[in-house]
Amino acid sequence: MFWIAAALVAAVAIGVSLLPEATEVDIVRAERGDVRVEIVDEGRTRMHDVYVISAPMTGRILRVEVDPGDEIEAGGVVARMSRSAAGFLDVRSAAQARAAVDAAQAQLRSAAAELAFAEREHSRNIELLAVNLIPKATADQSETRLDAARAAREAAQAEVARARSALLEADRVGGEIIAVTSPSAGRVLRVAQESEAVIAAGTPIVEVGDPRHIEIVGDFLSQDAVRMKPGAPARIENWGGSPLPAIVERIEPVARTKISALGVEEQRTYVILQFAEGTQDVPRAHDFRVDVRVVVDEAKNAVHVPLGALFRRGDGWAVYKVVDGRTVLTEVEVAQADGRNRVITSGLTEGDEASVFPSGAIADGVRVKPRS
Repeated sequence: MFWIAAALVAAVAIGVSLLPEATEVDIVRAERGDVRVEIVDEGRTRMHDVYVISAPMTGRILRVEVDPGDEIEAGGVVARMSRSAAGFLDVRSAAQARAAVDAAQAQLRSAAAELAFAEREHSRNIELLAVNLIPKATADQSETRLDAARAAREAAQAEVARARSALLEADRVGGEIIAVTSPSAGRVLRVAQESEAVIAAGTPIVEVGDPRHIEIVGDFLSQDAVRMKPGAPARIENWGGSPLPAIVERIEPVARTKISALGVEEQRTYVILQFAEGTQDVPRAHDFRVDVRVVVDEAKNAVHVPLGALFRRGDGWAVYKVVDGRTVLTEVEVAQADGRNRVITSGLTEGDEASVFPSGAIADGVRVKPRS
């Protein structure tokens, strides 16, 4: 009996020594929690109400006193303007202006002669009408010609004044000073015209924005934007503080072509987001860069494992589940996935262990041990 027992022990020892050594693997547990599918891209802050204050008339603008970042009240003065003064004339323009004055004066003399003749003619007709030598219609006609001659003389006088205005001496004195005011309270964003100059009506002078209403403009690929819906939750990151909650307000329906840094042609569209109600300490700035993270799908309280534990098997997915120190090839059904985890709908339960990034040495039934 002693020798039989010793032989059995020796046989077991020899069998154990001949067994392959357990392979070290990384092991994770299936956990339960929320999995969010998010799309991240670049965005910009934007003041919802921006006003471009332009010159109300053609004239000389004095030096603008406000600077970018200055606070301004509604009706506050941002610049002052005056009517532009007469400019200098070159030799040819001066000669043309003097010739125009001479022609206007000659026309005035002609109109004055016509008026004098019409006055004499109408005076004679009045005398003849008084003694019934001409009909009344003839006197009416002469009165009409007299009125037309007076109007022609007034027009000639106005033409002389217009021609003389081109010969006004050049100076730097304009008309009265008018104030250009802001239509709304806010903050000065840009000063387009800083120095004193003569500008045309409609030339931008100052850009003013209202920092009380800030929105985010996300720049997304069109194939990502179609997965979003108004009201979807989002987060604003990398703006200089902690992430801020936001909500998708609308997705613009028009895309534009943009060339990426790698030279790839992309179709992109704008997604407008608003900060969640009650959010404090939002960036009160215009056109600042931020990162926008929009949630397009979500699974709450679902069983999930890291993406590295899954691999393709035919048309489906599978994992190597670890049971009693051995791998068990297990086919699973999956659902949503974020950047790290994927939801498992069947095949694994909460607490099950699985191998992560299995190597070629791993197969069904292989002895494994956790990597030290």
